[in-house]
Amino acid sequence: MWQRIRPWLFPVTCLGCRTGSVAVCANCAPLPAERIVDVVGGVRLVAAGSYDGLLRRAIVAMKRGERDYLEPLAALLADLIAPGAAVVALPTSRRRRNDRGFDQGIELGRRAAARRGSPFCDVLVKRGLAQRGLGRRARLEAERRFGIQAGVALPEVAIVIDDVCTTGATLADGIATLRSAGVAVVGAAVLARTLPGRNSRARGAVVPHGDRRTQGADTT
Repeated sequence: MWQRIRPWLFPVTCLGCRTGSVAVCANCAPLPAERIVDVVGGVRLVAAGSYDGLLRRAIVAMKRGERDYLEPLAALLADLIAPGAAVVALPTSRRRRNDRGFDQGIELGRRAAARRGSPFCDVLVKRGLAQRGLGRRARLEAERRFGIQAGVALPEVAIVIDDVCTTGATLADGIATLRSAGVAVVGAAVLARTLPGRNSRARGAVVPHGDRRTQGADTT
């Protein structure tokens, strides 16, 4: 019931320009030139942008349980998914899922796959503690974060998606888990990449539109 009446009490507006009815409008979303390409777990990783500014604010709002950000963020992910492979999302911990009321990885993956016309496979289960609050060394040293759900049908070929890539250790662990089960992982996509040496938490300003088109990584 709350999800039905909430838009009437608190209308959704774009984080960047305050346009109504959408949490992040197409004009304020990261541009293709802002994508970051990397290699994680032996596969090509593409991020929609760096983990700062408006993109970071939208992801944080989603992680706080704001469902309005799922659709626009899933649209960003869909543009990064190559056709011909199933989409597998890295799930969050049970505690985080209960706190938010949803698993943001699963919800993003399902929506992005539907937009792309790709199959979505919910096959992984999260083990251990959540990554939030862990330092870089602890994140890198953690192992066996994921397992395969019992009785699920595994895809032959998959692309792994997540919301944020920090050290890359979580993505690499998910990729390794799938490969150990016989899945050919051919790529990975995330909403945002934390760049090495950058303090993303200190960068909260939204970049004006006039300046955004001169920023970002060249992905060609």
